[in-house]
Amino acid sequence: MPGRLSWLKHEVLIGGEWDGLELDAPLRHLKAGIGAGSSTLADALWITLGAVSLKLLPAATEQVQAMRATVAFDCGVWIITHELPTQEISFLNTATGEVTTFPLVSETGERTAGSYSVELMGIPAVETARGSVTLDSMMALCYLQQVHASHTVYGGANLNDLGVTIEVCFGLLDEEAATRKARAAAAKRDATRAATVLKKAMEQRLADGLPTSADFDADEARLTKHLEAINAEFLRLATELEAHEAIFANRSSEKGQGLQRAAEAGRAADRAYQALAPHYEARGQARAALAQAEQDAKPPMHCPECAQMLQQAKAPGPACLLCGQPDPDQAVRQARKDHRLTAAQAALRALEDRLQAAQTGAQQAADARNALTEAARQAASRCDAYRVAEITPREQAKAKAAATAAETRAAITAVRERRKELTRLNELERAHQRTADNAEQARLAWAMAEGDAQHVREQTAKQLSIIFAEKVMAMAPDKIRHASIDPKTFTPRLNGRTVRQLSRSAGMINIANNGLHLTFLDAARTLPGVLLPRLQWLDASLDGLGAGEEGARLAASTLQVVSATVADDAQIIIATAHDMPHSPGMLATEHDSHHPVIPHARMTDDTAWPGR
Repeated sequence: MPGRLSWLKHEVLIGGEWDGLELDAPLRHLKAGIGAGSSTLADALWITLGAVSLKLLPAATEQVQAMRATVAFDCGVWIITHELPTQEISFLNTATGEVTTFPLVSETGERTAGSYSVELMGIPAVETARGSVTLDSMMALCYLQQVHASHTVYGGANLNDLGVTIEVCFGLLDEEAATRKARAAAAKRDATRAATVLKKAMEQRLADGLPTSADFDADEARLTKHLEAINAEFLRLATELEAHEAIFANRSSEKGQGLQRAAEAGRAADRAYQALAPHYEARGQARAALAQAEQDAKPPMHCPECAQMLQQAKAPGPACLLCGQPDPDQAVRQARKDHRLTAAQAALRALEDRLQAAQTGAQQAADARNALTEAARQAASRCDAYRVAEITPREQAKAKAAATAAETRAAITAVRERRKELTRLNELERAHQRTADNAEQARLAWAMAEGDAQHVREQTAKQLSIIFAEKVMAMAPDKIRHASIDPKTFTPRLNGRTVRQLSRSAGMINIANNGLHLTFLDAARTLPGVLLPRLQWLDASLDGLGAGEEGARLAASTLQVVSATVADDAQIIIATAHDMPHSPGMLATEHDSHHPVIPHARMTDDTAWPGR
């Protein structure tokens, strides 16, 4: 059953006051020129329902706090209010009084107002991997915008979402065909991947010279024998190295002991030389004492006062050499002095003997230190020479043998893996054949399902083409000889020309757009299974037809077709400055910049709503 969508009234809240425009009529004519705000009103209606691809003009946004639309669906009449500051939209069921609120844009995955509006139209909000049915894609089928009418069809819609929406609305969505197509694509990828793997394996085998199992066995036997010889050499080297390392350990121990003995001898020599210092000091003191004793033992020769030579005494007997008086104790004092001199000489000789003995001991300690140091050096040299001569070559040979053994084991593993390639090639060939067969079966299944879906699509496009041709040929009978709807894209063709080609011809794209939207309205009313709403909003869609008599003639014929399409169970809202032919149930109002479609909109630069 086709869905109903009729605009009954639209209001906006400006400065705390609600006011708006009555829209309830099978044909609602807004006779409006530039500045009347008809385009803003059309955008506002869809924004009120939850469209996100449209934006209000800044001048309107500054004034409007909220928007409210009274809309009739098959399920009843609803009052939909869009609060602009909070971006929330509430739906009031006038029959039950129930209110439901949805966000304009979902940030946490909850349902949006646009999705709920689509459901109220009786259209399932289908979501597929290719796209989804959205209010914005549905709007492209029911709302011909002025900004796109002279340039392209379905302007502003997401092409993926639009394709799915067209399929859902015209009963063309075949999930089985889509599933089979996905399966066919996956099977083809698997087959391609299997073929690539098989090709690389064959190329590798060709590069290896196409070896057989016998070749692989011979290579493995040769490498295994070589590995055994390498392992035996490795064990021999390890055994020899173990013995030499034991010898080296003993020599290293001897070297350490020699170094320790040399260090101890060095410390002993240092102590011996340090012990000479007291002897040298005592000898110095003894020499000073001897010199003093020698000085004391000699008789005075000079006067201590005048330093002249003393005269010998003339008196008989011993006399004092200084005063000349008789000195009977002179011999006794002289004997004591001689005794002290002799004792000092003996003490000096004893000290020199001890010093010489200490020097001899220190020299012997130094000689012992030098001898032990030289012995330790020679032991270290012999130890290092032994390592260089006996251990290092064997370590190097052992490491080389280990590396060669590892390389040989890797070569044996490679031979075994290459031998497995023969079995793997057979498995790859079978896998390639199996995936190729699966891909072909999936392709045939998809082709059959696609053929059925394509047949339905072609039949639907043929029915739409009949309606479309009737519409557009009545609009420009002298310009259009043939008209159709492309079954693949559901875009119009006039005289075999595509939309891109039509956009370069003045007026032709406008005629195609008007005819396409009127075709959708008739299809919604008459074709079974079509879920399109019975509504079309044509916003200044005649502006691109051109000026002069030719433009006026095309506009008049187009309006005649619009008027002829009017029906009681559908609604057409058209905004144009042209006069509409009289039609039963038509409601027409005139608007301009001084009487905008929003009655209480404040003027901005002599224009209530900038633009149309």
